[in-house]
Amino acid sequence: MTVVSVKPPGLILERIPAARQGRSRFIMPSSEQEIARQPTAEGERTTIRGRLLVKLLEAGKAGRYPRLNEQEFERELRERRGRDLRRRSSTAAL
Repeated sequence: MTVVSVKPPGLILERIPAARQGRSRFIMPSSEQEIARQPTAEGERTTIRGRLLVKLLEAGKAGRYPRLNEQEFERELRERRGRDLRRRSSTAAL
């Protein structure tokens, strides 16, 4: 168990139960509700099926994409940009 100390504003302090009068039973559920309302991290899957799909995608990444070092990456990028420019210029002539 971890102890957390906070100094709530007076208005909030007036509305929550006093110490040893059920304060923890009030604070814990309301904290859990607030946490549940907050969105999950981007890309984080919450369902079992979603987590399984992410696991499968991660497992197959190495087979789909070759790992390139910095020089190979730059070369690949130059090649792709060159191809894109040629495609655009050939379609622009039409």
